[in-house]
Amino acid sequence: MKIRVPDYYKDFKCIADKCEDTCCAGWEVDVDDDSYEYYKTVTGPFGDRIKSVMVPPTEEEEACFTLNNGRCPFLNDNNLCDLYTELGEDKLCDTCTNYPRFIEEYGSLREIGIALSCKTAGELILKSDKKVTFELTENDEMVSTYNDIDPELYMMLMASRKTAFDIAQNRDFDIVMRYCLVLEYAKDIQEMIDKGTLSKIMNIKNNYSNEEYLRERTKTFNILHNEEYTRYSYIYEYLKIFDDFEIINKSWTDMVNHEKEYMYEQSSNEEYKSRYNRFEQYYHEKEYEYEQLLVYFIFRYYLKAVNDDDVFSKVKMAVVSFLIIKDLDVLRFCDNEGSLSFEEQVDIMHIYSREIEHSYENFEKLSLMLSEDERFSYHVLISLLIDSL
Repeated sequence: MKIRVPDYYKDFKCIADKCEDTCCAGWEVDVDDDSYEYYKTVTGPFGDRIKSVMVPPTEEEEACFTLNNGRCPFLNDNNLCDLYTELGEDKLCDTCTNYPRFIEEYGSLREIGIALSCKTAGELILKSDKKVTFELTENDEMVSTYNDIDPELYMMLMASRKTAFDIAQNRDFDIVMRYCLVLEYAKDIQEMIDKGTLSKIMNIKNNYSNEEYLRERTKTFNILHNEEYTRYSYIYEYLKIFDDFEIINKSWTDMVNHEKEYMYEQSSNEEYKSRYNRFEQYYHEKEYEYEQLLVYFIFRYYLKAVNDDDVFSKVKMAVVSFLIIKDLDVLRFCDNEGSLSFEEQVDIMHIYSREIEHSYENFEKLSLMLSEDERFSYHVLISLLIDSL
């Protein structure tokens, strides 16, 4: 089995009870089938405790533990896990064993990363101003099952993702231009997938690997910009969408409501632009954090298009996340009267990730909108990105 991880992966270590925002609170804990069968065999008082809080699986959903005032029922007052203490680390369910790691397998390739929804992971992802690299190793593990995927599409996506990484990390271009270029690149790739002309993806890849071609493409974005599609109007619409989403963390709801009120409902477009411009001047030296965000999304989601043929929506997710997170950054910058610390940036991204990436319901809702809702069309997103220049 080949295993690919980002270079920062090896440095991750859970800080357990020292964590300010434990992953054992706020989320329903899913229990995989093997763990469910094992937990049913545990005897004695602790076995009775497990059975009293474990909800059996259904045709649609895995088994789970019911939360106690928003906390896992096995999270004790010291923010440590009673399951771990009583049964041992090897008896934890897959959710608890793996988090914040995410794991995807594509035949003989396994990719592993760490999620922004964990603050400790977020610090590792964002802290370095160096370009992320990826490490590929191989072990003796036999491949037990092969995914039912289109091998040609998989190979084309794998090759084209390398170019997406190169564009995202090309610091000869402003970070906003890189988001624009990656979005347009994904649009062009998607057109070839839709037409069934996968062989032409390599031509697109080669074009976007050419520096001169990229510079020519950047000249078209200002032409594509539509004055009707402004950040002031559209991001407010995006924020209102979350009113109908599942609430994972009340701090997210408070932050979004504050954003809508302060940045939009109580402000004019001119005031909004002035705040945004002041933030951009202040934070220019740290735009590598937005580069790391883009690389994170490409690594985590791009190849998943092999399952649904929709690479464009995967990149839209990165763009929309960037637009919303940056808007929340501006808000915190204003609240602080002109500053935004690294710790606050990590906190904003981790709260966003918990709400969007780690709620199946919310992620599916947003994914569907990215695919079908005209408010997330290519021309709208390009205009919103360019509107920040």
